[in-house]
Parts: sequence; structure tokens; C-alpha cells
Amino acid sequence: MKPLALSFAPPKKWRNPGQTKKLEREKWQILRKKILERDNYICSYCGYKSEKYQIIDHIDGNPENNEDGNLQVICQMCNLIKHSGQGCEIQAVVDLYRKSKYNQNAIIKITRKMRDEGSKDVEVIKVLELKGKAPFKMDLEYLRKLVGFISSRQPLEKDMYYNWLNYHRRELKNENHAF
Repeated sequence: MKPLALSFAPPKKWRNPGQTKKLEREKWQILRKKILERDNYICSYCGYKSEKYQIIDHIDGNPENNEDGNLQVICQMCNLIKHSGQGCEIQAVVDLYRKSKYNQNAIIKITRKMRDEGSKDVEVIKVLELKGKAPFKMDLEYLRKLVGFISSRQPLEKDMYYNWLNYHRRELKNENHAF
């Protein structure tokens, strides 16, 4: 797995309406499917596998660079960390901390597992030993010293993370009823 760190997309590289329109075209959908299949639907950072709601991420942050080597599969949770401005400011589901017993990749895995088992945020935070809550700043040097925690708060916008969250919860219920 690749190491995951808090980051953000510089505003100059944010997706504009023209780029968004390109992503809806058949050419992008074919490329997206190719990358999903190449990477077996597995997140490059945490290993989470899902055939629904995985994201094709531009490694260099440039949404215009659609070379195969610049594209990777990333799950919704890791995407909120990689694009922490979105997670912290737009969706308001990511909290930043100065210290943890674990690295960012492990924080994602442990959080997902514990939440799937019904743990509350306070319990997860205690296990992760998260300390020193910090504000978001659009500063990579500052962010590199922090870790992100995806809380159980509902996202402010009903976007792909919101849709994935509901899908993931339904899948868990189905798995639990299968036994």
C-alpha cells in the first residue's frame, strides 16, 4: 500500500465545468473501468475493495492528466484524506489531529473496522490515541505533520461519499443477515 497523507488540491486545479463534462463522457467511463479492473477495485492506500463508489484518482492532482500511470483506485475514505480540504471544510466529516499511535493508512483501516462493528467516534479516537485537535489550513507543510480522522458525522452535501456511506451500511446489514 502507498503511504497516505493529508493533502488538498490547489484551487487552480479544481475541477471546472469543462472537466466535469469530460468525466461524464463514454471515453472517461471506458478508461475508469479499465483502471478499476487493472487495480482489482482495490484502494491504493488502505486495500479496501468495492465494486461500487471507488474513485479513479489523479495521482499528480491534475484532472487533465489521464495517462494510465497517473491514475489509481482510491476509496471514499482515503479520498477525503487526500483531499482534506473537501473532507474538513466542504463535507465537515474530517477532524485533524497532531498525534496518533498509528499512521494515516492504519487510521483509515481501524476506523472503518471499528465503525463497522458499531463503535462510536469517542471509542475509535481512544484506540487510535488521537491527541491535539487542529484546524485545517491550506498548507502542505502544516498538513504533513497531522493525521485525519473521518468522523461519523453526516456529510453536509449529498455527494459520492454520502452515497457510498449508505451503500456500505446496507452491504454490512446484508452480510450480517446472511449468517
